[in-house]
Amino acid sequence: MWAFLLAAVGPLAVRALTVLGFSAVTFTGVSAAVTGLIGQAQTSFSALPAAVLALASIAGVPQALGLICGAYVARVTLWVGANAVKMIFRGA
Repeated sequence: MWAFLLAAVGPLAVRALTVLGFSAVTFTGVSAAVTGLIGQAQTSFSALPAAVLALASIAGVPQALGLICGAYVARVTLWVGANAVKMIFRGA
């Protein structure tokens, strides 16, 4: 009985761990890329003249950039999760 359960669940567990590893690597890479882009945007934003910086702040440009970056990270997270589930159960 135990051999049957191990034979049935073993490959699925190995596949799940493999897919979760790839998902973690993908999410970490995207997160690092977005963090770099945010840092670059902050550096460029702070290099603006004071009048332009004040006008952009009043217009809500920093909040808009934050929303865009957050939405991008959320979209990639959902995409990675959906593809992970598909890859785990594809051959089962």
